[in-house]
Amino acid sequence: MSVQHAKPVILEPGKDALKHFSGSRECGILQQDIYTAPWPLSPKVSPFCGRRAGLLKALGSGGRYGFDEPFVGRGCTYRWFETTEICMILGRFNAITFIGDDITQSIYGAFNILLREDLALGSLQQWIMSDEEKAKCRCHSQFLNTECQSFAIESINDVKKNEGSDRKGSPYFCDNVPHAYIPVNSFPSSPSSQRSFKDLIYGKLNPWQPSPMIFSFGHASDFNTDTTVQAMDEWVNLATGAERNIPMLFLGPPAIGLKKVAGSASGSGNFAVWNYYKEMMPIAKEKRVAVLGLYNLTLQSSSADGEKFDEKVALVEAMMIINWLSKLETS
Repeated sequence: MSVQHAKPVILEPGKDALKHFSGSRECGILQQDIYTAPWPLSPKVSPFCGRRAGLLKALGSGGRYGFDEPFVGRGCTYRWFETTEICMILGRFNAITFIGDDITQSIYGAFNILLREDLALGSLQQWIMSDEEKAKCRCHSQFLNTECQSFAIESINDVKKNEGSDRKGSPYFCDNVPHAYIPVNSFPSSPSSQRSFKDLIYGKLNPWQPSPMIFSFGHASDFNTDTTVQAMDEWVNLATGAERNIPMLFLGPPAIGLKKVAGSASGSGNFAVWNYYKEMMPIAKEKRVAVLGLYNLTLQSSSADGEKFDEKVALVEAMMIINWLSKLETS
């Protein structure tokens, strides 16, 4: 399924872009719970960030006006795009890859939810799930129940190959641009992960049309800067070897919640997370890799185990990345 280009839509305050999604009522997710469309302070000044660098800075330093309240960027904020406009944004690219650990995987899951307009099971391959499994993995459980991850969508092909006459589950609203999650949890990365990236990116006909890469390695490295730099260099080199236009975005890790088990990985808590982010930011920028910090977004967010966040957080993270994509140059 594909969608024709339409005039960009800016949501008015009070308008809900999620209400018509499958599972909206069941999952109890309304746009007003996760996003505030700010009223302009002046008719001549937009509340939305104008430039890419300003957007990333505002989102990395923003906050919430209370626990679990909608996140707002500092100084300016991001847009909540309707699905038709998301399709317009994605249509400017050759391919999009989400590479790295469970942080990237959960965001890719939310990315699929937005493109399939399905809050209940949109990140999963529900056509291979039993009724019992679908009941157990609905809504927030897509992100909180580790057993459900075995059904997670890993590429656009997982959904498209199910679009035959006996189709089950929700199709993509648009599917003309390839995208995939490529798991990377170690350095060096596995040959299969590198091969998946090359198969998706290296053969594209137009080398100047961007193929953005979103990369996270905080959890995979247990917030070790040296290991992350090695992993980042590996993927920067793979991107360079493609001789393609591949803008890269590094994700600073989310905060650790209050329920994180003491003595487990990252036991030093948010001190380690924040230091890792502050150390990685200048290193990434020196390598011409953009940075989006997720620490402030998650600092006042509920977490069942102190590490995994629910569907609402993942949707916001995915929309932030779509905002970054919307500001990439395509010529």
